[in-house]
Amino acid sequence: MRSRHLWITAILVVSMLTVAACATPTPQVIKETVVVKETQIVEKPVEKVVKETVTVRETVVVEKPVEKVVTPTPVPAKIAGTIRVGSWDSGGALEPFNNAIKSFEAQYPKAKVQLESVPQGYGDKLLTQFAAGTAPDIFQVGDGDVARFVAKGVVEDLEPYIHGDNALDMSVFFPKVAAIGQVGGKTYLLTKDYSPLVLYYNKTLFDEAGVKYPDENWTWDNFLAAAKALTKTDASGKVIRWGVQLPDSWGDPYWVRGLSPIIYQNGGELISPDGKKASGYINSPQTIEAVQWYVDLFLKHKVAPTKADVEALAGQDLFQTGKVAMLWTGRWPLKDFQKNPKLNFGTAQLPKGKQRANSICWAGFAMYSKSPNKDTAWAFLKWIAAEQGAQEFAKYAFTAVQPIAELQGLDTDPYNAPIVKDLEFVHPLPEFTNPKFGECVETPFRTALEQIFLQGKDVKTALDEIATKADTCLTQP
Repeated sequence: MRSRHLWITAILVVSMLTVAACATPTPQVIKETVVVKETQIVEKPVEKVVKETVTVRETVVVEKPVEKVVTPTPVPAKIAGTIRVGSWDSGGALEPFNNAIKSFEAQYPKAKVQLESVPQGYGDKLLTQFAAGTAPDIFQVGDGDVARFVAKGVVEDLEPYIHGDNALDMSVFFPKVAAIGQVGGKTYLLTKDYSPLVLYYNKTLFDEAGVKYPDENWTWDNFLAAAKALTKTDASGKVIRWGVQLPDSWGDPYWVRGLSPIIYQNGGELISPDGKKASGYINSPQTIEAVQWYVDLFLKHKVAPTKADVEALAGQDLFQTGKVAMLWTGRWPLKDFQKNPKLNFGTAQLPKGKQRANSICWAGFAMYSKSPNKDTAWAFLKWIAAEQGAQEFAKYAFTAVQPIAELQGLDTDPYNAPIVKDLEFVHPLPEFTNPKFGECVETPFRTALEQIFLQGKDVKTALDEIATKADTCLTQP
């Protein structure tokens, strides 16, 4: 990040001024006589006390006419007309939209923004609108659809706008976050909100067990040792407190995004960089070793509750009730944890394997490639992603705009600073390598994980079996 002074100055300017789109006129030379002040050195005689005449230098200001080039002030382009904005959000989640729309319309009185909330069946409706050519000018997109929508040609390439008259300085964003909206080196979407994976830890339970709090130097070995020390059993040997709750024991089981940082930390991948094959990647020694280490946390070391364990506890919040000492999840429960006066907790970067790595859950905004009013659509997209409207969304979720994050103190706040620090290590999403990643790689991988956990299938065997099938699937038209 740049210095706080420069960034705060930048965001204040962003908050107060909106650079309107403008036509670039041809500079013209206008001969105009003006008076400028020019410093010259002149010499004049001065008589000294010793009756000796010497020469001294004296600075004087003289005036002289000069000819200059006058460039007319660009005339702002017209930002007007009605644009439509599509979102799957509803209820209170629409508040930042409404506030951003209000401020945008105040800035551009001739423009109107129509918000279309579709909380149920949003994706299906969007596909129908694409087919009919009637999609909203700006619409919300989840990270899993970015590459697919780019391949379909339904999202506008934003590069001409970013570098055009109404330009956008992309350096205001966290680089690894902004990259999620890019395909093939070009920006197609701007960030709405996001979350990397976070490690929460219960300070009270750590203190009771005499375990050092996690820090940026924590490795897999440190993590496992702490999880073992924090796991507690009763007299019968039944686990009554686990060291850590991992993605496969809450929410959607076999959540690939939650597990993937461990694969990346071990130098593994799920698919080739060009998106053409999975064999040699999803079943590489590095990936197999990482998945085995993850599975062992549940089945061998028993430091993490299984899905069945969680269901037996009737859906309790295991972290807030002290039944797990650590929680591996996203940033989204942070505010609720902070509201609990009985919960003494901290956050940390994910532990490091052979290298440091994290993954991300992300949502962004795209411009429809067939929008009839792209100038106004771009002005609004820029407004909500980087300008005054972005400040509204920053009140509800993690912001991608570095100056806003600094104004909020996220880089120094003890809860958020470790999360911000780990953004540097966010790994590119494999979904972006091939639009068929979900169908050909992610779904079979989830099936393999299910076989490993529930049927005791060997990790290497399970991953070898899906690798070849994934290759065939990826190359089919």
